Amino acid sequence: MLHRLTVSCCAAVVLIAGAAVTPARSDDVVNAIAIASGLVVLESLFVDTPDHDEPDFVAVEGGAFDPVRAQDESAYFDAEYRSGWFIWKFKPFGGIAATTNGSFWGYAGIRLDTYWGRRIIVTPSFALVGYDRGNGKNLGSPPLLGRSGFDFQYRFDDDSRIGIGFHHMSNGKALGQTLNPGTELVGITYSVPVKVLTDTIAKW
Repeated sequence: MLHRLTVSCCAAVVLIAGAAVTPARSDDVVNAIAIASGLVVLESLFVDTPDHDEPDFVAVEGGAFDPVRAQDESAYFDAEYRSGWFIWKFKPFGGIAATTNGSFWGYAGIRLDTYWGRRIIVTPSFALVGYDRGNGKNLGSPPLLGRSGFDFQYRFDDDSRIGIGFHHMSNGKALGQTLNPGTELVGITYSVPVKVLTDTIAKW
């Protein structure tokens, strides 16, 4: 357990250092997330993958859009479906999100849940994003982005989870783009197993 705590602390330090660079640049944040994710993924290679699928989850999130650069700040709201089906150690997920400035995006990708004891779950993830600017921040064109980052969650007895999400979205200068301002998303996330949710609705 001690070596897992060491890896977790190192990943957190790398993330904070990348986000704290002044002035914050897209490449700095991406590099920090990549290094932190690499540490967690490398550590997970030495931990057995569950031999059965886990519950599917519905997750909601709300927080701040572009809080690091503070160029076009707004609030955002997010809804995700997180599959419990494994692709090796990874699990697929997808979601939709919108900001109070009228930006909208949909995304899909893979997550890696890593368990640090019975209660703490650290999850790096990567997704492809289709982004509609609306009246919000210009993240380049065509509006195909990558989203990477982490969820840090606390697990309750019924397997529902609450935590903090930190993610970066940008085009990574792909497809010959020169405009790559990027943005960060920092929010509070709550996820509940689909079975728990449907049982609760049935009781109503």
